[in-house]
Amino acid sequence: MDRDREFGEFVDARALVMRRTAYLLCGDWHRAEDIVQTALIKMYVAWSRVRKESADAYARKVLVRTAIDETRRGFFQRERTVDAVPESAVTDSASDLDLREALDALPPGQRAVVVLRYWEDLSITETARILGRTEGTVKSQAAKGLAALRDLLEDEPVSRIYTSEVIRKGRTKLVRRRTAIAGSLAFVLLVGAGVSGYLATPHKAAAPSMSQDSAGVVDRNDAATRALRDGNVLPAGVTAEDVGEVKALTFYEKDQTRYAVARLTDAAGASGLTIVLTRASGSRQTCEQIQATDCRLEQINGVTVLSYSDRGMSDGAAMWVVSATRPDNTDVLVQSDPFGVFRGDPYRPDTSAPLARPTPVLDRDALIKIATLPGLTF
Repeated sequence: MDRDREFGEFVDARALVMRRTAYLLCGDWHRAEDIVQTALIKMYVAWSRVRKESADAYARKVLVRTAIDETRRGFFQRERTVDAVPESAVTDSASDLDLREALDALPPGQRAVVVLRYWEDLSITETARILGRTEGTVKSQAAKGLAALRDLLEDEPVSRIYTSEVIRKGRTKLVRRRTAIAGSLAFVLLVGAGVSGYLATPHKAAAPSMSQDSAGVVDRNDAATRALRDGNVLPAGVTAEDVGEVKALTFYEKDQTRYAVARLTDAAGASGLTIVLTRASGSRQTCEQIQATDCRLEQINGVTVLSYSDRGMSDGAAMWVVSATRPDNTDVLVQSDPFGVFRGDPYRPDTSAPLARPTPVLDRDALIKIATLPGLTF
């Protein structure tokens, strides 16, 4: 069964349930359809990595996070193009208004607890796991919001979520994601984290111990490694391990690109860090192109920095990605993920591996610090 057919059957079976859940989260049918469509597009992009037996649970996670994230980003101010002229949603029943008003009075986090507990009929433990909260917090927020679920949904309008539209937009986003990171996407899914104390030793036979050879030519791998070591960017309590034959956090060159990787572990488990240095291509990415969670574009010490959280994986996994263009025409890509498993040459993270920890060791600020280090040039 091909990707589109299998995903289309999932949408046909679950779109209405997801829309009702989204309605309880936002209190507006048109907004609910926007949330569901965005969540389904994210699922389409990650569909090959979604375990089919847990697709419903994954859909819940994506839906709730999309509702909360997009509300914070003012998502509902955007227009949406559909294949048919929208009809007026039927929302004038007394019970419908009561339910919407009750839910609107709740903060997004509390509203999510109420919907998952009493609409999706999840246990306290499942709700806490999905939202990343303690069971005590879930119990408290559920009790406060219980009055909002006194009435059932009535007079639900006809759905305008079109499977063909979701798949079409999903394909567009999948292609955009593959091309937006240009030639580096094969290398971008690479790992990030932190290490205590010393940061590096030479790679296999690639980097000599001196920054210059006998003719006075600077070894750029060694120079970049020294800049990383001198930057003191990694937190205490973290251990860095080599990846295959590559020494931890030591730059080496392959196909006119420089790489540094490391498997990092702390008390919470394994994580990974990858740093990629290339010549600036001239093209510049924007948050609109990336379409990722919590995207930010800014200027830091003369460096153009794009940073975002990529949540397009199964099990709710997320990794931080920072892409920076420096004044010396060096493009720096720094990426961290919660897997800690590498494959290939050059090494890249194996996102099909079991999730090693909830989040990567290094967060956005730590990756930005690396990307803007003085001396970290191609």
